[in-house]
Amino acid sequence: MPGLQLPVVRPECRHVFHLYPVVIDPDIFGMDKETFVYRMLHERGVKVGTHYIPLHWTTAFRKRGYQPGQFPVADMAGERLVTLPIHPRQTEEAISYLIESVHAIRG
Repeated sequence: MPGLQLPVVRPECRHVFHLYPVVIDPDIFGMDKETFVYRMLHERGVKVGTHYIPLHWTTAFRKRGYQPGQFPVADMAGERLVTLPIHPRQTEEAISYLIESVHAIRG
């Protein structure tokens, strides 16, 4: 789907995701991370995570002089990365609903 960068799993590999990380490009997808998380939960009942906050955004690192903007790739991930729910016992129906939900909120 345009505007979503999915993880790449090489053909000879099997994933072991406990979460499914997706990077949102707000200019292409049409909404930012916060709007995506809000709409998935409130419109579709799907809990989307916002894990992996860049270390230099935390209080401990800011006290040591680190600032947002010093690490642009980490900043981008912090601003755009969400995690979709995934687990070994997830049914095909649940996966289909998740995909349908992403399409539905995009419009």
